[in-house]
Amino acid sequence: MQIGIAHHQRLTELRQVLKDLRNVSTGEFVAAFDTQMKRLNAWTARVAAIGQVKAGKSSTLNALVGELGFLPADVNPWTSVVTNMRLNIPGDPKSGARFEFFDEQSWDRIINGDPNLREAAKKFLPGFDPEILRSQTEEMRQHAARRLGPSYVKLLGKQHDYDLLSGELLESYVCAGAGSAQIKDDDSIGRYSSITKVAHLFMQSDRYAGPTIITDTPGVNDPFLVRDEFTCQSLDQSDIFLVMLSAHQALTEVDIALIRMLALQGDKDVIIYINRVDELEDSSQRIKRIVDDVTERVSSAVPEAKFSIIFGSAHWAEAAMNEDFADAELRKLMRSSNVDEFNAVNRQGTPQTLREKLMVASGLPEIEQALSNAIDNGAGARLVESVQMEVNAQLAAMKSLSRRQRHELQDQIEIYGSGKIAEYREQLEDEMTLLAETYTALAELIEEADQGIDETVNTSWVAIQQQMDGETAKFIKTQRKAISELLSGDLSAGEKEVDLLPLRVAMENRLRDSYEKTRFNLDKILDKALTEAIAIANRATQGLGEQISMSGLPGEFVAVTFATSQKTLSFDLVPRRGLMFWKKKIDLDKTVDAFRRVASAEVRPATNKMVEAFTNTMTERAMVGKSRLNLVAQIVEQSLNDRIMRLREDHKLLKSDNDEAAKSKILNRLHNDIEVIDNRLQVIASKEDALSTDRDEQAA
Repeated sequence: MQIGIAHHQRLTELRQVLKDLRNVSTGEFVAAFDTQMKRLNAWTARVAAIGQVKAGKSSTLNALVGELGFLPADVNPWTSVVTNMRLNIPGDPKSGARFEFFDEQSWDRIINGDPNLREAAKKFLPGFDPEILRSQTEEMRQHAARRLGPSYVKLLGKQHDYDLLSGELLESYVCAGAGSAQIKDDDSIGRYSSITKVAHLFMQSDRYAGPTIITDTPGVNDPFLVRDEFTCQSLDQSDIFLVMLSAHQALTEVDIALIRMLALQGDKDVIIYINRVDELEDSSQRIKRIVDDVTERVSSAVPEAKFSIIFGSAHWAEAAMNEDFADAELRKLMRSSNVDEFNAVNRQGTPQTLREKLMVASGLPEIEQALSNAIDNGAGARLVESVQMEVNAQLAAMKSLSRRQRHELQDQIEIYGSGKIAEYREQLEDEMTLLAETYTALAELIEEADQGIDETVNTSWVAIQQQMDGETAKFIKTQRKAISELLSGDLSAGEKEVDLLPLRVAMENRLRDSYEKTRFNLDKILDKALTEAIAIANRATQGLGEQISMSGLPGEFVAVTFATSQKTLSFDLVPRRGLMFWKKKIDLDKTVDAFRRVASAEVRPATNKMVEAFTNTMTERAMVGKSRLNLVAQIVEQSLNDRIMRLREDHKLLKSDNDEAAKSKILNRLHNDIEVIDNRLQVIASKEDALSTDRDEQAA
């Protein structure tokens, strides 16, 4: 199968719609359709594979792109390289790679991190020693400088580009980096991995119908902090997540926190793949219990999560795809792993050949189908629906204008036929004056509406930031009593924990409520401005812009989540200083202050992301609303320009009211113009039908 083929076909059909509309458009409509075409051409399916170290991410991705052994499948824990496989991307090289290196600022950010959080963690979080992280990263940098010699400084902030890519070359940049005891300084493996920030691999693949970026991320449970950091950064850039779990340890607290972060994004698709089932004893029976356990635990911990679970073995997929494996080797593997029994219990259908049996058992076809569904019905469908909505708005405006133009042309033909040319000129000039006044009034209205829209969006951004800070302060204040109660218990541990769930729920609810209120206020401004704009336009010409509406604006809801894997917050108990130091007395005020600093520093990144999601979603809704409002002014302006152009052309041709030859030329031109408009209206009608049929098919 071709992954994403249905979406690719929809894009192809929608591109043709835009092309046909552009060919019959004039003025600003051409630019509007070009803008939507650019959106379609720029779209790329973005998939990120995330999960624990050694869960088999690289092996699975190798199978998904049909390149065995392409990504190193045994990456050394010191590696911290996000690897993007860029498939069928327009403008990319057909093959090759680009490796981008750290610069000095990147090193400093890794070593020092956020100053407030690092300082608070150093003082109040037991078990966290920033000096260890700092020394590890410094050792990494020194090792890179030692291995690369004088070229180290020259490489910082630069990149390496290659036309061809091999496994050996890739290992030099993403595999077994500095700090590995197995790697000597003169080995090529991992030579550049210590300074490689991201790897881009350029590929062409018939397995994917359209442009696709598949990202292989570092493990989320690696003790080296920088790997987690780069993994989290890659999440914002992806729409589909393939969460990799190992059948040996199918679900940890970190996995649950990760799934929750992904599922609550709202517009993200989450596919869970339980890998390495071939290593289980009695895999055909045990995997059922594992899947049931994962389903129950995820559903219980994250009831709002929407996900699909697939299980199998990337090792089986690799064996099925490896043409060097003889049938005897495949039979031996199948017997040792009980593949036939596994398929009989867990798979439907009756695969015939050895390779088919292994491939079905691997779960790879199910992953491909899940990815295809996520593209066709998820991220890809949202793009198509958004573009269709904007095209429909443009069609409504263009149809309204075209009908009005046709009516005016028909009137002009009748006037020339009746000989009332002077009267027509006077009428046309009066209409031009009225249209000019109308356009000026519309411009003033839109400017006033723009100010109100911008003020609403900007005020909401400031307000939500303050509200998030207020929720944090309120949470800290309410914890004073809880901390006081904790201090009455056992103090021997030297630390206590506070549940972050109440803060998470409060923040998410506050953000959603605030977004709904802001959206209501924004929509009120947009609807009022559109109603007034259409009324102003109708002073000059009845029916202009009446088919334009504010329905279907993006950003109906905002996807928010308190994006931190921390379920609880640990903090040190601060002792009270005094002469009787042997008595365990805790200073409540100082302990609460310690907790306040740790909590504030911990939640700040999550809060910033929530506010950013709020602002971006609201801004997008406001911008599209503004564009709809500007359509009314665009119609009036186009109508005014058409009248001016016709009047100038008539003046050039018509020397006197009795110039029959000129009248004949003008009448021919008018009839030709009507034919052009009739053709345009036919194209508009056919494209409206095509868009409506597509929407009905998707709804069905």
